[in-house]
Amino acid sequence: MGKYKIVGHEYLFDFGENAKYQLKFKSETELEVKVVADSYFKSGIVNHFTIEMTEVRDDLYLLTWTEPDSGNTVSHVDDFTAKVAYTNITNVPDNQFWRLKGTIKQLKD
Repeated sequence: MGKYKIVGHEYLFDFGENAKYQLKFKSETELEVKVVADSYFKSGIVNHFTIEMTEVRDDLYLLTWTEPDSGNTVSHVDDFTAKVAYTNITNVPDNQFWRLKGTIKQLKD
């Protein structure tokens, strides 16, 4: 395990009806994202991203990464105490910018 408490754990991030993902923090720099529900991607697809993680305070993290296939950039502010996630995503292919707020639920490890 890394120095961050979330490393080695898996969570459900629920941003609404067609925006649900299982995030597994493999290490301080490796994130596995499984699509549960999404408007663009089929359920069950698993992606691996290289991330940067900063602990702002205990259980509050800033996460950033770039999706290599699309060039999309993603930033998260995740409060694991309040169980709230905020994400901003640049959707490069569609020239859009998304701002989402959702919930975080720890899954059984």
